Amino acid sequence: MEFLPGAFEREWERRRATLLHEMQLRQVEKIDWDEPRRGGVAALPDKRLGGLGRARPRRSHWWRGGWARGGSAAGRSMRTRFTALAHGSQPAMVKLASYGGGARAGDMMSYTSRGGALAVENDRGERVVGKAALAKERAEWEHLFDNRASSRDLGVFHVTIESGSIARAVDRDEQIRDVLRSGFRDRRYVYTVHERNHDELDVSGVVVLRNLGGERLTGDRKAAGFVQQRYDESRVGQGVEARFRFHGYGNGVGWGTARVRELVERAGGEVRDESGRRIEGAEQAGDLVQKEWRKELHSRKGRDVMHLIVSARAGTGASAFEGAVRNFLGDQFVGHRYIFAIHDPALDPKEITEGGKRPHIHAHAIVTMRSEMGARIETSPRVFREWRSLIAKRAREHGIDMELTDRRELASAPAYTRHQVRPVSYRGRTKHEGTTQAAHARYRAKRSNELSLAGSDRSKEYAAKAAGVWNELASEKTEARVSAFAAAQNYRLETAARNSQIDLMIAADVAYASKNNANVALFSELIEGMVDQMREMTRPEFEAYEKRVETVLASIEQTLEASDRADFDDVAAAAREVVDIRRAYLELSQRQIGAEPGQVLHDRWNERRDDVNAQWDLAVARFGAEAVESANEVLVQVGHYRDGLDRIEAGELPRSYAASYRAGLVREVLRAAELAVNDDNRYMRDVARTDQDLQRAIERVELSRREHGSAVPQEREHQVSDPTGLRIGGQNENAAGGMPDRPEAERNREQQHAPNLREIEQAIEERQERGRDERER
Repeated sequence: MEFLPGAFEREWERRRATLLHEMQLRQVEKIDWDEPRRGGVAALPDKRLGGLGRARPRRSHWWRGGWARGGSAAGRSMRTRFTALAHGSQPAMVKLASYGGGARAGDMMSYTSRGGALAVENDRGERVVGKAALAKERAEWEHLFDNRASSRDLGVFHVTIESGSIARAVDRDEQIRDVLRSGFRDRRYVYTVHERNHDELDVSGVVVLRNLGGERLTGDRKAAGFVQQRYDESRVGQGVEARFRFHGYGNGVGWGTARVRELVERAGGEVRDESGRRIEGAEQAGDLVQKEWRKELHSRKGRDVMHLIVSARAGTGASAFEGAVRNFLGDQFVGHRYIFAIHDPALDPKEITEGGKRPHIHAHAIVTMRSEMGARIETSPRVFREWRSLIAKRAREHGIDMELTDRRELASAPAYTRHQVRPVSYRGRTKHEGTTQAAHARYRAKRSNELSLAGSDRSKEYAAKAAGVWNELASEKTEARVSAFAAAQNYRLETAARNSQIDLMIAADVAYASKNNANVALFSELIEGMVDQMREMTRPEFEAYEKRVETVLASIEQTLEASDRADFDDVAAAAREVVDIRRAYLELSQRQIGAEPGQVLHDRWNERRDDVNAQWDLAVARFGAEAVESANEVLVQVGHYRDGLDRIEAGELPRSYAASYRAGLVREVLRAAELAVNDDNRYMRDVARTDQDLQRAIERVELSRREHGSAVPQEREHQVSDPTGLRIGGQNENAAGGMPDRPEAERNREQQHAPNLREIEQAIEERQERGRDERER
């Protein structure tokens, strides 16, 4: 089947289809003269991976001696990184500043480009200049936005009260608060009173729309009717005439602060809150919203885009830094749309007093959370660490000395968030103040680089390892500069540990032993004595056992360091493979001896095992050991995902697992088909005779090979694109100064089109639907 990007009507569909096609082929051509300008093609497939990007499984024996202690920084050891820091390397700084919905994407792009005054670069390496070009760029992202509405956090209200119903002998403000309390119940609010005439009082203010019980008003006419009804039915409503109205609503602390300050300014300081406390100025109004109301808002915003900031020290070369950022974004966010701009203090059009011309060079990037294939970016401390490691690597490639750092290695104080501070001065380095007393203390600790030691067992173990490396460097005395720096860092860690009354080495040994013993015990529970247990298991016992396996694996996974992930994946796959094999034994035994699900299966266990071994020996004799082993490795995974989908349909597993199981099944079926066709695996073809999904996938792979084995018309060659947007094939590359012609055999290999993943997925879904319909009938 020939791939024709021109068949798609919309540009984004054409780009997505092209990228999917090239990912299936697992070939992305590296164009040396164009790569530095195209951020989106900086990441190439890992050459160590085979098939559809799956690494060949490795034997792992982590249960015998435990996992490696500590972690490495993406291939660079602590010793290497610490030595570089001692020589003056700067720390990698990647900050996630904020998220935004699709409606805010334009404003965020405008901020990055300084209102269109600075040129930004997009994921295709194109320069975008001016407001009109930015608006066009943002429109191209629309299909990637969920456009989820922001929560309605605060509302502006107006209440009209008949003066005649207010008792003269009672404090008027207290009676007004009774009226508001009867309508709003336990919500927080501020209000001011204006006497329109002798007959009416106008009460206006701002109210938090969510109450302590989680009920959230919508801040519109419907909500006003609900509040009015509640008030009319209250005791106060029986004696005081009042009419409630809403005049608007908004999201977030910023919106609320602005509205409360407007109210204070308009009322001349005659503003009170629900307790009767007077709010007299803009600062007090800001403190009220930011310090007291913030946690009660439970504010939510759409997360269609994120705002990243990548920083470097003052004096870092602008050109080298721009190249590092370009490659970092291209590597990390393949398939996502983004723009970025470099804010160089020498070229920043924004003045210092307005927050511009920061003393250090930095880059702002706006990235879509959803990729063209539908995958969303997931953020976590581990992901942020990977980002810092990658930008450090790219910076070093461009001649900038930069390293990943971890606050646990330097006994540094934890970072503060943007919600915990507000800017008070942009002169030089931006100065902030905390929104609460605790937040201000955290801000001061970070800015003054106070000693701090994380308290978790894992962090103590990590800090102990860091202290050991610093101590080794300090003891070597080969370079005075390195030794002095290492000694200072080791002293910081030891001092922080003493201040916290922690012995790092003892704490690390206890934490490691505890974690390792727990992991070994859990794994022993999975593996040891499994055969003996299986001989005595009934169907319900087996199902309970299988759930226990998944629970134990999930528990172990939560304790992993990044460096342990590969070993754990291998072991988890092995454990699940054993469970799948045991399930097959169970089902085969039940069918052949006619056992009911609750009968004990031990009478003919050895007989069944011998039968399976005989089938294996027969297959090896017919097709060869290598073909059977390679095919079986894939078929076990196919069976695992199929069985998981069946169990999801039966309600034995959560439905949230369905998407990942279905994607895994599609991937493994395609992998099996490629093994049958590309490697001429006859055993896989023999299995496909009784497997419709696999047979259909093989037919598509073969059809694709036949179609592209013939000559492709020249006009169609120019339509086949790789993810970079450059043409593959054609006769004009050399004329344009591009890549020289490659060998014909290499081009033919690259043009063996894999079947469309979506078609296979649809076929699998149709088979599942038919099976479900048959069960229902």
